[in-house]
Amino acid sequence: VQGLARARRGKVVGAGRRRFRPILLTSVTTFFGLMPMVLETSMQARFLIPMAISIAFGVMFSTFIILLLVPALYVVIEDATSLSSWIFRDADADSEVPEVSDPSTPA
Repeated sequence: VQGLARARRGKVVGAGRRRFRPILLTSVTTFFGLMPMVLETSMQARFLIPMAISIAFGVMFSTFIILLLVPALYVVIEDATSLSSWIFRDADADSEVPEVSDPSTPA
């Protein structure tokens, strides 16, 4: 069971490493692409600045959620699933009582 858990964790870490750079580059370029609008001082752009701030920091927040929290939750759910199957497997094995034949009845 531990070998399977290590293999799954290895796959999660490998997927995180493989996706880290593209996700981070996309998010950083989007964030810095919105910076001119966030730093704009003209009166015409005053109503767009809150939207640009929301999008820029939302992208950065969701990047860290995607890169850190989602893989961690995946591992936690896998551990909980394997733990529950281990607990219920043992409970099912204990509940199965072998049938004992009655010695007074002929076979």
